[in-house]
Amino acid sequence: MKRWRLTAALLAGLAFLAPAPATGEEHDEMAMAKPLRIVSVVPDATRVPVYQRITLAIDLEATYQNPFDSEQIRVDAAVTPPEGEPWTVPGFLYRPYTRALADGHETLTPAGPPAWQVRLSFATPGAYRVVVSATDATGTVSADPVLIEATPADVPGMVRRTPTDHRYFVTERGETFFLVGANVCWADATGTYSYDKWLPKYAENGCNYCRIWLSPHWFAMAMNTPESGFDGIDLGSAWRLDSVLELAERLGIGAMLCIDSFNILRAKERTYGLWEDTPYTKANGGPLDRPGDYFTNPAMLDAYRDRLRYLVARYGYSPSVFSWEFWNEVDIIDEYDSERVTAWHQDMARHLRAIDPWKHLIGTSHAGPSGDPRLDALPELEYVQTHHYGLKDIAAGLYEDARAKAAARDRPHFHGEYGISHGSRTAEIDPNGIYIHNGLYASAVQLQAGTPMTWWWDSYVEPRNLYPIYGAFARWLDGFDFVAERAEAAPVDIRYASSETWESSPADRLLTPEQGSWEPAPFNQPVTARISEDGTLDSDAPLARIMHGLRNHPDLHNPVTFDVHAPRDTTFTVVIRGVSGHGGARLAISVDGEVVRDEEFADPDAMEGTADLTQYNRDYHVRVPAGRHAVKVENTGADWFYIAYKIPWLRAKPPLRGWAVRGVDGGLIWIQNRHHTWYSIIVDEFQPAPVNGASLRLDSWPAGTWSVETWDTVQGQVTARDTCTVGAEGLEIELPPIAWDIAFRLRRIEHQ
Repeated sequence: MKRWRLTAALLAGLAFLAPAPATGEEHDEMAMAKPLRIVSVVPDATRVPVYQRITLAIDLEATYQNPFDSEQIRVDAAVTPPEGEPWTVPGFLYRPYTRALADGHETLTPAGPPAWQVRLSFATPGAYRVVVSATDATGTVSADPVLIEATPADVPGMVRRTPTDHRYFVTERGETFFLVGANVCWADATGTYSYDKWLPKYAENGCNYCRIWLSPHWFAMAMNTPESGFDGIDLGSAWRLDSVLELAERLGIGAMLCIDSFNILRAKERTYGLWEDTPYTKANGGPLDRPGDYFTNPAMLDAYRDRLRYLVARYGYSPSVFSWEFWNEVDIIDEYDSERVTAWHQDMARHLRAIDPWKHLIGTSHAGPSGDPRLDALPELEYVQTHHYGLKDIAAGLYEDARAKAAARDRPHFHGEYGISHGSRTAEIDPNGIYIHNGLYASAVQLQAGTPMTWWWDSYVEPRNLYPIYGAFARWLDGFDFVAERAEAAPVDIRYASSETWESSPADRLLTPEQGSWEPAPFNQPVTARISEDGTLDSDAPLARIMHGLRNHPDLHNPVTFDVHAPRDTTFTVVIRGVSGHGGARLAISVDGEVVRDEEFADPDAMEGTADLTQYNRDYHVRVPAGRHAVKVENTGADWFYIAYKIPWLRAKPPLRGWAVRGVDGGLIWIQNRHHTWYSIIVDEFQPAPVNGASLRLDSWPAGTWSVETWDTVQGQVTARDTCTVGAEGLEIELPPIAWDIAFRLRRIEHQ
């Protein structure tokens, strides 16, 4: 389900895209056999501002075969702060490189031999005492103390959760860290030069976040490669990550470092699988017979813990490490077992928390929008993210996703990936970034922890130069502190001079449920919906976008019976948008108790491959006479399908919708023409007329005198300024004509 720009054919020849590797070091080449001693510990400075990196160069002699195996060699620095408890940070093996571009590919050349380092940064000013020790099979030695003075500096520090508001992240300096950014998970063939091009453009446009993958093995910053083996670290890749994080530090961007991706535990016969090529298989020198063993094999568990140790040692000092993310979309690996994977996450999260003195945030991710509730519920995971592709209505879909996630009720939530396509055609489908625009504004007023993070940074955002979309949004949001403002949702009442002029768009006639899961839910049971003669729709429970069959999940079987009153002879249409590859499904549509359409969606390979089946994706029509009838839609097959409905006489909805955030002394409002979505504009070719004569009312707005700025959301500019006095009657704003959207920013200038 990963949305990559690579075809399966290109995956077979990954060198085409990947930067040229650094010279690989086998463990044997880095082994040492000398009596244990620390020759010297040399800091690159003894006086540094808080959170500025200090590096201790360690001349070490010891005996070990694998320098990345903490049972063979262990370097640690014990830190005694001016106040509080002592803490320890691990050391690591480093090698310098120089980079160059040759024929469009980055090449790395070693610029010296491997050597040991410790990296530190300090959160508070004062005098710190650091003692480096080393342990091999022969014993432990310690060096003379190093004294370092940390001086005050006005810097944000690390990003944390705050106990005062579970929804948001804050910096150690105290301000809300609302995530604004995108995925930049891999480089193109130019390696680190890619990030030299991309990251400054994001930063110039107000972004403070990015996401980077450290797996699979062919990525520019992959920690485990064929050269390193399953229990080593590719020092060239690690140097590349140094380069990118140092750039992020200069630009004020926090990076989510994703340690592993589903591809490494997914067979090559399945979409985007790379299992057979990884260094983890026995055929390639690893310890694993099958993918599921990754979570239980003792040698693999030890190697993974040592990889975590290395990441903390080399990058933990940096405030630009926003978070450690264990997995990208772990739920679509082969042999996924929720209980086993959840136990692994809990164990590794506890281990990581114990060895990371800077206490970076910890998370993971799933491919399915519903996630894995068991895994998401782990208290050791400090935020929850959703991945969701294919939403036609971004603003509505983001809102429903956040409401459906139980874990989002007590921790920050944001969309770590989203997009309109599972393929790389996004630049053709939505060349001007309508979906990005709508996602940015919706996330802020829906009280999410950050913007949704788009995919296709390299084939979409960069070539289409969509960075200014972020800049416009960031200027509107700038300075609004969600935590300090004690932000809460304010009900929005939009009033119209007349409802007779409301347009009916194709989207009005398409009923697209947004909710769906593989867990018990109100929509995962039989539901009755009523559609009146005037097109009004209501139902006993939300309709589901996933209709479950009778075999694989019989407890979730959720047929829908539509009690319809058709104003004329018409067509009722079921839209299929994907069928389970775990056994197929079957669509049965009946009218007044008689089955009039019965479609078998067979799984042609009998579950040898489990990718979603798309050959059944089309419209399935049934005739419905004028008058009142019962139309039942049911899945009588083995597994599930994605579903929507076309109902010609559905009533046009009010054209405008809005969300408002009310703070102590500030506020944000976004009003959108619901017809202005990427799907409506581009696919339906529907150009909504401006909505005239509407007004906005917020009955519960705090009293006082308020400045009101009207914002052009595309240009990111204030178009009007006004003041208003809010009393018991609330806040009312006359709206200009709205074809797409409009935003307001409010500030209280006088209390009542």
